[in-house]
Amino acid sequence: MLKTILSDAPIAPGLFSVQIDIGGTQPGTPALHISLTVNESTKQLTGTGQLKSGAFHHSFGLSYLKGYYFSSPASPIVEFPNVLIIMGMPYLAPPYSNVVPQPNMEIFLELDNAWKSGFCTYKYETDGAWLTVARAPAGFMEPRMLAAVV
Repeated sequence: MLKTILSDAPIAPGLFSVQIDIGGTQPGTPALHISLTVNESTKQLTGTGQLKSGAFHHSFGLSYLKGYYFSSPASPIVEFPNVLIIMGMPYLAPPYSNVVPQPNMEIFLELDNAWKSGFCTYKYETDGAWLTVARAPAGFMEPRMLAAVV
């Protein structure tokens, strides 16, 4: 049976999902799209990320993301109190699934209290070189319909 759910609906108590677009607002700049499941009780994050280069219209494939977050106390001088630190690993399909993957992405994301806007600095590996994107704008992606098998 196929059941349609909205992705902004709570998954379980203490769990929620968030989709964020990072960068890509300027022509030729890379765009990072991440989809995360957030566990509020353990402060852990898991999900996927896909990087696309605006200059070459090249997709770098999916990365498995895992990390954690912490929140600063509410203060008028702290604009983005939620800090996410995330490591990305490439997905490896068989017959490469027994290979230990090396990190291909590091993400440092600052978000507001509503998890809807902020800034991101990230590094990604391509062709043996690490490239850095600093202070890219990050914004909440509108919820999309998901299909779940029940």
